[in-house]
Amino acid sequence: MTSNNIQPYDLSTIENMTFDEVFPDNTATKCTTRSGSIPYGEQQADIPTLAPISPCHSETSSISAAFNSITGKFSDIECKYDIDPQVLGSGYQGSVRECIDRATGERYAVKSIQKSDPAVKPGGLAREIALLQEMKHRRIVRLVGVHEDAEYVHLVTDLCKGGELFDKILKNSSNTDNGAACFAEDEAANIIYQILTAVSYMHKRGVSHRDLKPENIIFETAEEDSPIKIIDFGLARKHNGSTKTHRTRSIAGTSYYIPPEVLRKNYSKSCDLWSVGVIVYVLLCGYPPFNGANDSEVHAAVRRGRYCFPSTEWSGVSRQARDFVRMLLKKDPKKRMTVGQALNHPWIVKHANTDVVVNDENRQDNSTVESVQKELSERNSIFCPDVLQEKLRIPLVDL
Repeated sequence: MTSNNIQPYDLSTIENMTFDEVFPDNTATKCTTRSGSIPYGEQQADIPTLAPISPCHSETSSISAAFNSITGKFSDIECKYDIDPQVLGSGYQGSVRECIDRATGERYAVKSIQKSDPAVKPGGLAREIALLQEMKHRRIVRLVGVHEDAEYVHLVTDLCKGGELFDKILKNSSNTDNGAACFAEDEAANIIYQILTAVSYMHKRGVSHRDLKPENIIFETAEEDSPIKIIDFGLARKHNGSTKTHRTRSIAGTSYYIPPEVLRKNYSKSCDLWSVGVIVYVLLCGYPPFNGANDSEVHAAVRRGRYCFPSTEWSGVSRQARDFVRMLLKKDPKKRMTVGQALNHPWIVKHANTDVVVNDENRQDNSTVESVQKELSERNSIFCPDVLQEKLRIPLVDL
């Protein structure tokens, strides 16, 4: 298969570049149209009507479409893949389908991104493709190839058929008795450990995902102990240093999982650790720590950074687990655990089914470890009255 590789460039500036600046040697070879989906964007849009397969062989159309190219090269995806018409999953901008490599018989997923959609920014899509091409980690979905035609960019990736973590949370929440944890701590810790290994890989390469949430974490298979993969790099960004912050005019992410510093539009890679903290909280009780009737109310709750552990759901959860959540949901990113510290937190070490290996980049000094252990031994869990929590719907306890 011929992959449409993006030429090297500065990912931090490509979003504002013109087509000619990104692809000075663009040539159009063939155009086809196909229905599909587009990646998560910063503003929501309605799900588009799925377009039928309608190959376009007009040379004039091909040349005209070349000026709207994302990758700089056109190819017919159906020459290489047989695409199943059945939709595997739908997002607000489209759908994902299964495809089979005609030569090898291997099965993959294909996400098709409609270039004419107003929410699709050519530079942003080119950046997403480039970042996915960089990601070579077993807990991050693998980009197998890219095909582009006159109307769509098709991203061929690993096929994961186990469903979203979000769906499993809904299932567990509906099946648990009152007072039972949404996920057992061992299961939750194993999921979080896998997420953290992927985040560590990204952060070492200067990349922040910016949209970690249960919908973007999928299981490889339907087996009970299936590994996970992180998907959707549509909002990911490249940072120019581990300590530098990223300034932006936009607020990106999903309300329940967005950290306060992103709302302030001045943040670093640590924003991903806040999102992981929210995910842990949800896994252990079945609902988010910051709530509200709409995005504005949720954002206000996030800015306050106040939450609690209602006794109904949290009385059976260990102090180590609550401490793990506390040390991630710090309003001040400088006080928040790093990914290396999170990987070596006593809760992960005890419950995750792995031997934690600390390398030079993730190593904690003894004072950090001692501080964690001291807090665990000296600090009691903070609970809030269930009735008061239900009445206010806004958590009560500052960290």
